Amino acid sequence: MSLTVHAERGWVDVRTKRRRDKRWDCECRFVSPNGNCSSWVSAASAEGYVSRDLAFSAGILLGRELAARYAARVQLAPPSMYQ
Repeated sequence: MSLTVHAERGWVDVRTKRRRDKRWDCECRFVSPNGNCSSWVSAASAEGYVSRDLAFSAGILLGRELAARYAARVQLAPPSMYQ
């Protein structure tokens, strides 16, 4: 299952997957407004999560951290360039 969450200067895609041991894994990626996206990053611990909700929460938190790092690196062009 997957979901998309709005984040600072873009959005975060989060997806979960149930493992054979009935635990949950989670991955997330950041997508910038121009469509560039990071690679999928695992948000799961080795033992996995006991519920899908916990896995989603971890993915959202990690994805928003990725978005904040991206926003801190990006320098917006001066307003005169948009006129």
